[in-house]
Amino acid sequence: MNKPLQSQFAFIIAGGGMAGLSLAYYLSKSQLGDLPILVIDQFPKNKNDKTWCFWSDQEEEFDKVAEKKWDSLWFHSQTNQSKLLNINPFQYRKINSVDWYKEVHSALANKPNIQFLEAKIQSFSYRGLDVNVSTDQGDFCASKKVFDSVSAFTCDFDNPKHIKQHFLGWTIESHFPIFKKESADLFDFRVAFGLECEFMYVLPTSSKKALFEYTFFSGNLREKTYYRDKLKAYLLAYYGFGEDDYDLLEEEYGVIPMRPMEGKPQNLHDKIIKIGTAGGFVKSTTGYSFLRTQHVLKELVVNLETKKHKAPILKDLRFKKWLDKVFLQVFIDQKIAGSKIFEALFFKNSPQKMLRFLEEKTSLREDLSLMLTVPTYPFLAAAIKLFMNGNKLP
Repeated sequence: MNKPLQSQFAFIIAGGGMAGLSLAYYLSKSQLGDLPILVIDQFPKNKNDKTWCFWSDQEEEFDKVAEKKWDSLWFHSQTNQSKLLNINPFQYRKINSVDWYKEVHSALANKPNIQFLEAKIQSFSYRGLDVNVSTDQGDFCASKKVFDSVSAFTCDFDNPKHIKQHFLGWTIESHFPIFKKESADLFDFRVAFGLECEFMYVLPTSSKKALFEYTFFSGNLREKTYYRDKLKAYLLAYYGFGEDDYDLLEEEYGVIPMRPMEGKPQNLHDKIIKIGTAGGFVKSTTGYSFLRTQHVLKELVVNLETKKHKAPILKDLRFKKWLDKVFLQVFIDQKIAGSKIFEALFFKNSPQKMLRFLEEKTSLREDLSLMLTVPTYPFLAAAIKLFMNGNKLP
């Protein structure tokens, strides 16, 4: 028999997705791990609803649940030039959300002070020095912090000038061994025929099983049938697959905002702290968030332990944030095909340098040298437009 749920907690985590559960995990391993914590989510996390990928040149927290790791990645240009990128010492890693959920829930199962509630969150409000979280299952108070991963990030999904990463992916199993599992296809721009940035992304995990994801970095969303038709055409064109040659195991659809976090930077003085997509944890020019979220939340918990309340939640990397805005403005302006940007970057720079750049680990000198390899006019025009608009995207 479950004991009645209390109403007062030290921390309340609003949203039990990747960011919320990661925070609960790191709190459980910290000096704060015995404080009462409540995790609220509308739905149970027990399905394979997400695929998370990242690269690293070192051991990471959840490597043991990775389904597959790759030491090399293919880049296929719009003009049918292919380049195999040896990314050593980096590895590209794929995690299935259902395996990750099981791992985290197992780690939290022996922590009776961490409780879970399936409920729809309705609002946040202050009750004296506490924060009240109102749900359709009642009200709950946090004496220290509420971590909010459910609030919407500022992105208009109907606005074509708000760039999104939107995709539909199929995990398929072929009826015969055909996939070369030693390398993944990070970008295949052979499917790109317009100015929008569109590409196929292929992750083979065995000789018969692979994830195919048709992806856009653009402002205009499509009907799901559009992506499905593109996937069918790609499988036929590059693998000779008719629909009877494979089984569709899973389908994943997603829309990720590609905009930098604006407004006053958050720090631990705040009582309500946004995390995850809501907190700007997604890298705005790539859509990657898993590894960044792990590193940000690890540091957040350390700062909570040591009471470094002035510490920012996200590091203030102003030049890199400005570079992100320039890239996004180029995607908005569409003065050049999105494929040409990535072709210039990956054909003229080492893959290691590119991966460090995309993870915001390059020096200023390296950033400037990278910018010299992209097409000059569209990037200069985008930088001028940003300056004229007060460094704000449309």
